[in-house]
Amino acid sequence: MTRTDVLPDAPERRTRWLGALAVFMMVMTPLIGYLIPLWFAGLLSLVGLLATPGLARSRPPVLPVLALVLLVAWALISLNWSPAAPDLSALRRDKDVEKFTALKLVFQLGLYGVAVAALGGMSRRSARFAGKVMLVGVTVLALVACVDGLLHAKIYMVLHNLTEEPIRPDQAVVKVSEATYPLVLLFWPCARMLDAWKFQGRNLLIALIALCTVLGAHFTGADAPIAAIALGGLTWLGVRVIGKPIARALIPIVVTPFIFAPMVVLWGVRSGLFAWLHVIAPPSWDHRLNIWAFTANQIVQHALRGWGIDASRTFGPAIPLHTHNAALQLWLELGSLGAALAAAFFAWILYRVVAWTGEDRRDGAMAAGALVSYLVIGGLSFGVWQEWWLALGALTAIACGVAQKSSAATR
Repeated sequence: MTRTDVLPDAPERRTRWLGALAVFMMVMTPLIGYLIPLWFAGLLSLVGLLATPGLARSRPPVLPVLALVLLVAWALISLNWSPAAPDLSALRRDKDVEKFTALKLVFQLGLYGVAVAALGGMSRRSARFAGKVMLVGVTVLALVACVDGLLHAKIYMVLHNLTEEPIRPDQAVVKVSEATYPLVLLFWPCARMLDAWKFQGRNLLIALIALCTVLGAHFTGADAPIAAIALGGLTWLGVRVIGKPIARALIPIVVTPFIFAPMVVLWGVRSGLFAWLHVIAPPSWDHRLNIWAFTANQIVQHALRGWGIDASRTFGPAIPLHTHNAALQLWLELGSLGAALAAAFFAWILYRVVAWTGEDRRDGAMAAGALVSYLVIGGLSFGVWQEWWLALGALTAIACGVAQKSSAATR
């Protein structure tokens, strides 16, 4: 993330193509977020592909890119011992390639990275227009998710049944809950823009978006978005009021779980903490505790190199698809090296958050709230390699850049 302070009346290079791509992405976000969240991967890939010409004028940061390149390279190397490694001779159909996670990571890093780097070079004028479109889309999505959550996904079922096989009500509720994940992430840049645009009722609109997001998650039984907006809100408040000390404190807070996650879990099991939590935890969290305890025991066997990319899928019922914890999954599959590279990437992001905070606390608070929200949801709900969730991370980075430039244009 970079920032340049330019006087409002200074001449600025036009970026109509990048602005058009950003607007297209913001228009599609509420539609995809409500109907088919998995399509975020395709959306960011398309934007990255079309934004490639703009990469020539951008200056992508070297250190985080290097950390991600090394992480993907290590994931490819781990195929040599991964029990989930695909048979290369059998990769003849699209469905087979879809299971090749390490190969997909290569394309995702390239396309998502290009989207973030290229759209970071948008002019303030383009960013301001894209920001307005994003704000409208997020507001509409929040209202729809709240109302449909209250109606137990009746709207979603009607729309789904028009084009596909009938869907069960419980499945429809889960689908509606997925709309709250992009809402939580994009809430922070939207709040930042509203804070900069001095008009009557802006605080009411910020509160409305937050309330609709929380109610939508509550009505659909999604706990992680509520936890994310709560912890993200505390982070936002700390950085907004205190500034750099809180932003700096986030670096060890975020990095420590990636480094010590398996040790903490093993200590929790041996000390009796997990036994006590099993008594009071609801069923979904009780199940997570079992997964984490099993995962920590498996990590010990191959702590340095890990079991290999996608190995989480090979342990049967003990780990259904993934570990429901990003740090533990990285340790399990890519070992200490993979966890360290992920920690280095997020540490660099937080160093940039500290820099933003020094320039404007409101920008730093926005970035910190969005990052903490992403880590909370990713740490509890999804697998590390889910392409649509990685795409949402890229979308959030772009949205924060849009909000920062939009806000700078109003000063």
